[in-house]
Amino acid sequence: MQFTPLTFDPLLFALIATFVASAAVLDFRTQKIPNYLTVTGAIVGLVYQSFAGAGILWSLAGLGIGFVLLLLPFILGGGGAGDVKLLAALGAWLGPMWIAVTFGLAAILGTFISLSMLTIAACQVGIGATKRQYNLAGAGVADGRPRKLKRHLPFVVPIAISTWLVLGYFVMKSMGHQ
Repeated sequence: MQFTPLTFDPLLFALIATFVASAAVLDFRTQKIPNYLTVTGAIVGLVYQSFAGAGILWSLAGLGIGFVLLLLPFILGGGGAGDVKLLAALGAWLGPMWIAVTFGLAAILGTFISLSMLTIAACQVGIGATKRQYNLAGAGVADGRPRKLKRHLPFVVPIAISTWLVLGYFVMKSMGHQ
């Protein structure tokens, strides 16, 4: 199996950028990433990489790694199934190495954004109100019964930003900037 590095291709990058932007907008508005988007994205990524890119095995490896990276958090209740499927589909486009880089950047960005949101809220309304707003005190339990926690920042937002950063890196590299 050959793990060819991702190279700049304007069509490929436009498709990837549009795919993650669509997912980010839909998830931010509805708190769902629809299957029609993730499944179609995965299929198009696999087909594109099979015929015009690095090959089917490279694309399948990226899909598998993307899927596995968010599977445990999903099983433990720390994310949605749409996030898992989105990262898998994105892996079909980016391949094994670059989906791992994208995920790592997304985790760092997500942490930074979340901490920033908490800090701003604590400064504006106080620590107690922030704990209640973000379910930080007794998270997930009301009257002894479990409750579903409300997401305040869909993880697809940091995924989209990190994807655009990775794509930007390749655009800059193609222009001769190292």
